[in-house]
Amino acid sequence: MSYSTLVVHLDDGPHCAARVGVAADLAARFGSRLVGIAATGLPDVIVSMNSAVPDAVECVALTADSLRERAEGVARAFEARCTAASVAAFETRIVVDEPVDALVRHGRCSDLVVVGQSDPEAPVQDVALDLPQQVLLHAGTAVLVIPRAGSLATLGQRVLVAWKDRREAARALRDSLPFLRFAERVELCAVVEGGVDVPAGEEFGAVALWLASHGVRAETRREAEGDVGERILARAADSASDLIVSGGYGRSRVREWLLGGATRTLLERATVPVLFSH
Repeated sequence: MSYSTLVVHLDDGPHCAARVGVAADLAARFGSRLVGIAATGLPDVIVSMNSAVPDAVECVALTADSLRERAEGVARAFEARCTAASVAAFETRIVVDEPVDALVRHGRCSDLVVVGQSDPEAPVQDVALDLPQQVLLHAGTAVLVIPRAGSLATLGQRVLVAWKDRREAARALRDSLPFLRFAERVELCAVVEGGVDVPAGEEFGAVALWLASHGVRAETRREAEGDVGERILARAADSASDLIVSGGYGRSRVREWLLGGATRTLLERATVPVLFSH
């Protein structure tokens, strides 16, 4: 398994440059094609099609042109960054759509989607604060969330896998294999939940054997019962991990995202990149 195609979200926010830098480095590491998605957004104007108000139609056309110009500027900045970083293969796609829908649609035809952690203190125009959650839930591919704060000096050298015997965790482990093969250290970490403490061999045995079959040697660790998200973040800090791998737990009710507690904590508070799979 490899990441043949990486998709990265482009916008004109203050954290985009760091996100693109990470994506460019990963494209070089994995020999990937890097695709930048610059969504225009849609004009937020209610138009009456009555011929008596032609100015309304003209207003929408002008707004659409403005949105496209903004997206084109973001695309040019991305292309310049990729050229400077000597990315071998890259392209930009200017998509006339909302950012969430554009990333979901194009992310489905990729191996990994790179997005930024939401920043309530610096919201980006036309970008929903729940964009990472929505892309994770609907794209059907792994999502790498780049934190708004913290060090990005390394990524994937010391990987902490938040393990539990669930479908989402198994999917995340499989989706992270390209990182795990490059890693200097991989740690499987399980947090005791609900007072249920199972023998370590039963918790990690089959997982460690499967990883070994892919050439990945993993250490194992069990954390005492507590808030799972907080325990994972604390362990990541203690072990100087530069990547967390986790299942993305939650469900959708129309466009409402009902997050699992640990997933919400990692999405909102992680200071290292987190690779999620749903």
